[in-house]
Amino acid sequence: MELTLFVDHECNLRCTYCYNGEKFTRRMSSDTMKKAVALALERPAARLHVAFFGGEPLLHPDFVKESVAEVEKALADRSAPAPELLFLMNTNATLIDEAAIALMAPPDQWSVFVSLDGPRDVHDRYRVDGSGQGSFDAVVAGLERLRAATLPYGLLAVVNPETAPRLGDTLRTILSLEPKKVALSANFRAPWTEDSIAVLREGLRDAGDVYLDLFRSGRALEVDPFHSKILAHLQRGMPCPGRCLLGESALTVAPSGRIYSCAEMVGEDQDGTLAFGHVDTGLDAETLGRMRAAKDRVEKICAPCELRDRCQSQCGCRHVALTGQLGEITETLCEIETAFIDEADRIAETLVAEQNPTFVDYFYRRPWGPDDDAVLTRLRRARDE
Repeated sequence: MELTLFVDHECNLRCTYCYNGEKFTRRMSSDTMKKAVALALERPAARLHVAFFGGEPLLHPDFVKESVAEVEKALADRSAPAPELLFLMNTNATLIDEAAIALMAPPDQWSVFVSLDGPRDVHDRYRVDGSGQGSFDAVVAGLERLRAATLPYGLLAVVNPETAPRLGDTLRTILSLEPKKVALSANFRAPWTEDSIAVLREGLRDAGDVYLDLFRSGRALEVDPFHSKILAHLQRGMPCPGRCLLGESALTVAPSGRIYSCAEMVGEDQDGTLAFGHVDTGLDAETLGRMRAAKDRVEKICAPCELRDRCQSQCGCRHVALTGQLGEITETLCEIETAFIDEADRIAETLVAEQNPTFVDYFYRRPWGPDDDAVLTRLRRARDE
């Protein structure tokens, strides 16, 4: 089970492409948080992941501390066996100080996800503060504090048409900061064109060469989308995250108390169009059914495509980013996903031909089966059976 608490719409940065819209103060109340925790615990699961999102959740460290205590108390009060518990902090890392480190210190288990778009000039082009100043140095300082405290962190780089040519430099910069995992994520709200997607392919090839050299050096690391596309080939299908199954094993709660599938769906949370419930009333089965039916229109649209089972066309947040509607996509998604898959295949074919021992051991000698409690990793192919 994954519960995301969208702590506040406010943020100390003003990233120009942020999918959560305008920044304003609307902090989640303690009452809403407690109801969200109770709702998540109604569903038995072997694992419970509680994530903090925003805005910037570290604007409210006391709320985060209170939420952690509430989760632990709620689990201790239950007669059922406690699930494996992990807390996740989604942050821009500029507010990571000694107090934040102490907040995430053992014995609690934490994983941190930080946004870093690449080298200083790439990152600072978009990720700026209220005065328009870049945030690269502050982010790196926060990462250094996390590393000194041995807190694991992953890095996410958003890829825009203007920065796509620098993907190799982006991955080199990110790897130098020693993350536990990496994600390169296309901004689907950006105005991608045929020319910019051609440039994306060039940037992906450079990044692919960096990934090749990583394995050749004897290091294995999860770098998406390369990792997931290779794994999708081995598993004969793309795992469908719980959040994309709408209400099954992932819930995101906004400060208003409305329930969404993921943080990207929350936006400014003005009218609740993409919500399917409220912490006061639970999940709305009728709304969920309607939203699932709308989202699954893509399954029929994409059925003839030979890459269907390796593509993330099922992600509702991508539908909304591209068209504003669940179940509707554009060729932009197809072209970008194809570019990712093509580069992942070049990487894999090259390393298999070389019989690279690190690559073979990492992808072929590890158990990649689904989790025990597992709609989280149900393959899209299963919908056809």
